[in-house]
Amino acid sequence: MTHHPYIDEALSRHVLTVGEYFQDRVHGGIAAVLRSYQACFADFRFIPSSRSRSFAHKLRYDLGGLFRLFHRLLWDRDIRIVHIHTAAGRSFPKHLLYARLARLTGRKTVLHCHASRFQVWYEGLSEGRRRRVREEMGRLDRLVCLSEAWKTYFVSIGMPEEKVCVLRNITPEPPAGLPMRETAPLRLLFLGEIGPRKGVFDLLEAMKGIPEGVRLDIGGNRMEAELRTAIRDGGLDDRVFFHGFVSGEQKRDLLARAHVFVLPSHNEGLPISILEAMSYGCAIISTPVGGIPEVVGENGVLVPPGDVEAIRSAILSMLPEGVSGRMGALSREKVKPYYPGAVMDELKRLYRALL
Repeated sequence: MTHHPYIDEALSRHVLTVGEYFQDRVHGGIAAVLRSYQACFADFRFIPSSRSRSFAHKLRYDLGGLFRLFHRLLWDRDIRIVHIHTAAGRSFPKHLLYARLARLTGRKTVLHCHASRFQVWYEGLSEGRRRRVREEMGRLDRLVCLSEAWKTYFVSIGMPEEKVCVLRNITPEPPAGLPMRETAPLRLLFLGEIGPRKGVFDLLEAMKGIPEGVRLDIGGNRMEAELRTAIRDGGLDDRVFFHGFVSGEQKRDLLARAHVFVLPSHNEGLPISILEAMSYGCAIISTPVGGIPEVVGENGVLVPPGDVEAIRSAILSMLPEGVSGRMGALSREKVKPYYPGAVMDELKRLYRALL
């Protein structure tokens, strides 16, 4: 990725970013966004608020992050905006507390919601807790979400429309000198957390009815033993290849060789993995959840979450010569507004409006 500072020092010194720890090969959507932001800011001021390790480790980051935020805001008077990246579950109310602390010290607050499961989490709360969440959200200067669909939802639960803005997720442009993609046989690729939410086990079921020769590569972590068992028990060892967690050159090679990226998720915000696959010229098979329909149209096929037959039919529709290539070319065009230059221009407008 380029290290050109799209957000120059004159602006970036006024912004303090808060979010999960994203160094040392930490992976996930928010971590990927924060790495991209760091590369685009001349002066990336950052406080980690969480880290996915043991409960004791998480608690230390929770409490330590609040203390570090308070201390930083006391002595660094350059900071005028606190930009907080959050998910759902315990992360959301915790980060509302960070926003309250920033507000009490006179800073503008931006809460950037990446949560794929926010609606599930919010609607599972008691009415009293939902009301308190709405009140705290209403005190934010801006709530950033990933798509127009999510903006509509947040406004529907009472967030003032003028405070909700859509900021596209960010993905780097692919590097030069990638290997040539072979025209056949068809290669499918899944990259993401291994588990029911991302639909990888639905995808394995769908593969049982796909002709021999079609290859599926899977990269990810978490439920690795369960995945290997499902591949073996499904008789898919000769067509499904699990690589574990992939990054760097291995990830680039898989993306460059794949014809179709498949992510049949049950819920999402707007997956970085889809944007990245589009930048490599992949056709997309996914589901109409979160912001996905805003990036997948004629460049792919959308299927209902959990519908194995629909996933199988979508894969079969990619088999005729030229289909995935035409869709992949559309993907390359459609993803350009999600490259760093375009996204940082939007972010600069947001920051300047608050300043």
